[in-house]
Amino acid sequence: MPAISVIIPTYGEPHFLSRTIHSVLNQTFYDFEVFVIDDNNPDTDARTNTEIVMNTFSDERLHYIKHPQNLNGSAARNTGIAEATGKYISFLDSDDEYNSERLQKCFDAMENASCSVAGVYTGCEFRRNGKMYHTMTDIKPGNFLVDTLACTFNLGTGSNLFIRKSVIDEINGFDDSFLRHQDYEFLVRIFEKYELESVPEVLVIKNNENVNLPNVEKIIDIKKQYLDKYKLIINERTDSEKKYIYHSQYIQIAEAAQKTKKYELANQYYKKAKNQGGLSIKEQLRRIAFLGKNLIRR
Repeated sequence: MPAISVIIPTYGEPHFLSRTIHSVLNQTFYDFEVFVIDDNNPDTDARTNTEIVMNTFSDERLHYIKHPQNLNGSAARNTGIAEATGKYISFLDSDDEYNSERLQKCFDAMENASCSVAGVYTGCEFRRNGKMYHTMTDIKPGNFLVDTLACTFNLGTGSNLFIRKSVIDEINGFDDSFLRHQDYEFLVRIFEKYELESVPEVLVIKNNENVNLPNVEKIIDIKKQYLDKYKLIINERTDSEKKYIYHSQYIQIAEAAQKTKKYELANQYYKKAKNQGGLSIKEQLRRIAFLGKNLIRR
């Protein structure tokens, strides 16, 4: 059995898929297997083009699994988990890349970690149009349950999850009823019992090529699903922690609404956030900045 199973769910046109796979096959650590889970519908161009990309590889460590129909990203990850035989599972989105030393450094960190540590995350580089515009290295180890419930834990990307297979099996993988917030939902269940180790080096590259304005109504539905599922856990927190969780969630909705010029909805959620402890100076300035940008565009 390999030490590490890398799971790559893919959906849509495989623009980065070849680079993504090569970034795994070119690791300095060799004891791994890779599962590419194709979540495209069979009769689509995206499925055909993904098959063409996969046919360019012949590495025996690489396994290609095709869903009979589109299910969703969480389901694709669960398909990979069910097939994985590694001690650790490393997730990688099909438009992201690994630094060549990522698997080695994550493996070393976990081999030296206590049993209270479920996994490890690392620094991350963010790119758009092939150019770096941000790096994340200010990370630390610990348990971040409250920040995760507030959706403020800075994981960077789902490609930054390197977790013990035994822990993933224990929490029954991903909840495939979640179409968004899958990583946060997954991490809440991890942080209920475990913590994460950190490696503050840039070992993941996140390619942010799609910049789409959010659908606020869908965001509200997602937040409701998320908060409803973990209502009992939230209610067990201190009053200040509960206020922080709801405040953060309301601010995220308010800012998404403001970006899309839904000012009445934005005001509604800014008011909700204000009722959970007021608005910080930074939040007030961001609110003014969003409004100013929209006025300029007019």
